[in-house]
Amino acid sequence: MEFSVEVPPNEQAIQLVDAIMKSYVLTYHLPNPRELCFVLHELVINAVEAMEKAFKQEQMIQVQVMQECERLQMVVIDGAEGIPKERWSEALTYNIDEMADSDRGRGLFFVQHMVDQIWFQHVTPDRFLVGVTKNLST
Repeated sequence: MEFSVEVPPNEQAIQLVDAIMKSYVLTYHLPNPRELCFVLHELVINAVEAMEKAFKQEQMIQVQVMQECERLQMVVIDGAEGIPKERWSEALTYNIDEMADSDRGRGLFFVQHMVDQIWFQHVTPDRFLVGVTKNLST
């Protein structure tokens, strides 16, 4: 079971992906549906924000969700430059003292604790992939 969608980097796209994912987890009776929806929501928000900062609103965000047996994989590819490789581990940490006044910057920190694996990949210099896998049997 899988779905793939391309959406523009805007608020309506976030809402559309949220609705599709909610329907997907409920239709296929996946465990921890709120958690799975949260994970994809955060990945899509990050992609939208990255593309807004890069002034790339004309490009599309690719969202792929694939389930094989008891494993779910979610991938989001955006048209921004992404996180520099030397900052990948920093992107997965959250320092409350540094970000206390911000409502952003915590998403990947929470996501990594909700999934079994998270990875980043520079597909091209201006295409960035964030992927996660979650074992559904635990």
